[in-house]
Amino acid sequence: MIRIRLLGPFEATRQDGTSARPPGRRSLCLLACLAQAEVRWQRQELAALLWHGRAPEQARGSLRQELVRLRRAFGPLLDECRGDPQHMPALAPDRVEVDLDRFRAAAADPMRAMQAVALYRGEFLQDVVVQPGDPFAAWLESNRQAVRTMAIACLRCLLCSGEASESIARRLIELVPDSEEAHMWLLHHFAERGDVARTFEGYHAYAEAMRSARREPSEEVAAWLDHLVLARHRRPGASGAPLDMPEWLQRLRRTEDRPRPPELRPLATISDRPSIVILPYVDLSPGVRRAPLADGMTEEATNALARMPGFFVAARQSAMAYLAAPVDVRLIAAELGVRYVVEGSIERRNGRLRVNTRLIDGGSGLHLWADTQERTTHDVLEVRDEIVQAISARLLPSLLSSEIRLALQRPTEHLDAWGWMLRAQSMLMSMGRRDGLASAIEPLQRALQVDPEYAMAHAFLGAVYTWRTLSYAFPDPAAERALARQHADKALEMASDNPFVLANCAETAIYSEGDLDKGVALLELAVTLNPNDPNGLALLGHARRMIGEDARNSLAVIEQAMRISPRDPRSFAWLHYASWCHWKLDELREMETASRRSIELYPNYPHSWIALACALGLLDRVRDAREAGRVLRELQPRFRAAHFYDAARVFYGRRFAGRVAAEYRQLRTVLNRATE
Repeated sequence: MIRIRLLGPFEATRQDGTSARPPGRRSLCLLACLAQAEVRWQRQELAALLWHGRAPEQARGSLRQELVRLRRAFGPLLDECRGDPQHMPALAPDRVEVDLDRFRAAAADPMRAMQAVALYRGEFLQDVVVQPGDPFAAWLESNRQAVRTMAIACLRCLLCSGEASESIARRLIELVPDSEEAHMWLLHHFAERGDVARTFEGYHAYAEAMRSARREPSEEVAAWLDHLVLARHRRPGASGAPLDMPEWLQRLRRTEDRPRPPELRPLATISDRPSIVILPYVDLSPGVRRAPLADGMTEEATNALARMPGFFVAARQSAMAYLAAPVDVRLIAAELGVRYVVEGSIERRNGRLRVNTRLIDGGSGLHLWADTQERTTHDVLEVRDEIVQAISARLLPSLLSSEIRLALQRPTEHLDAWGWMLRAQSMLMSMGRRDGLASAIEPLQRALQVDPEYAMAHAFLGAVYTWRTLSYAFPDPAAERALARQHADKALEMASDNPFVLANCAETAIYSEGDLDKGVALLELAVTLNPNDPNGLALLGHARRMIGEDARNSLAVIEQAMRISPRDPRSFAWLHYASWCHWKLDELREMETASRRSIELYPNYPHSWIALACALGLLDRVRDAREAGRVLRELQPRFRAAHFYDAARVFYGRRFAGRVAAEYRQLRTVLNRATE
């Protein structure tokens, strides 16, 4: 199988993660024509289109030669079984996957609009420049316009739904500069955040876009803006002045080593599909404060629903923010932007297990369905299956039984191994980051003693070893990277279709192997299998930015992750990823803001301080950059700008050349000034 990307910069990736390039421009144009699955080309017609001006026989000969070059570059791609000498065979679906096909399928389904937007990385056949008068130029422009129109429709759909974001609005403005709805969304977005300066900037951009399109800005918008400014100035203590940096540093420096979830804020409810959160199950067993079994039921039910097509499922990490909190389910639904809430309890007595579950309408607080299951303790996964199937049947009865079976994957047949795995995950969530990384190794090793073939435990252990090397808190990073690679290889051998395995092995591929292409390939498959995995989505956006794809698209994917899990303690890392997307887009103020927000959630994460120091230095705020550099050296006394540069060279690999290398030389200079 080879994956081909024709939207944006061309890329072809083999199944092993290696890249391939077409032999030349003609090969790329031929490949694009063959990728039009709905068109069955006549050989003579295709030859005349691509070799305009040549005699028919000469053009047919050139077509044959180009097909040979394609086969040498990519292997057998065509389905030759039709045997019609007058028509071109189509691309074989079992040997080649084209992003254009996936984009069209996603764009046709309103519930998959975000997936379609993420796939639209740029113009169709962006790398090809055509000459006026060439018939292929007319064909290419027609197809580009058709694809662009579908992308615009998806962006407009998202802008009207609960999944709208700043990146979605800006992307729509890039494609349709005079899109009044996108400009208005941005204005309201900035106003709701109290950012008067950016609201004014947004209004000026809106007015300029309207005038360029020979239209006038709305008088209602101008009146609304005047009202906003007056209200802002009347508010006691309101000020648009930037924070004083040393004071800000003093306020953010905390001693505890535990990430915080983002602050509460109501979100627009996802309305185009069933949206749901499963709250942490309460363990009512006598003498038990918090047992892994209750956490396991929460996680497994969440994961199973998240893998089912057609659902929007808030991530478990956000649901855990409401553990033991006396909060009305209607408020929880509003804060997570979901329609339905599941809550329940587990009670164990004398080897028996009782599980109570309730499905609640988040808007009204009314119970829609309730169930009680009584089984043996070892039947917890059977209980999960019945609960998930009952919820699915009520909210989305059109689901196929095959899709339900695929979603109800078993983590392992050994309940004890599963329990140790859950314990390791709980340690990383409940303990400080350094302590959690130190303590999670042992329960994962015990899980593998119980079940040596437990792929999820191998994958997670590989990720833990990788995170330890990134923390700079453990003494032998080279040895831990080797262990990470070893466990990831075992996990992929045993379960290459498990989204949890794929996402965790992708982190190992990127940070312990230095193989970005492999990491992106694993993540793309992971989020295809489980589009509701926020960490996989956020890391995919980050990795796509590093391999040179459109950083605006990467931001949209990261924002999608934060929409799925708005109260996730891992948000500090996702904001860090976003800061580097803003850097790539030369949005230095936004880079600074994203870095600050990351630090607010987790002040002891050195990488966010690196990004902040870079943003401030690039903005020529030398004093502030040095303050950030001082904190960075406190957190990481051995930090050197040269180490940052060398690490980037390893991560980027063959891509560390030309503009990329020049950009990192500039960052090295900025960091040297900040930390000298």
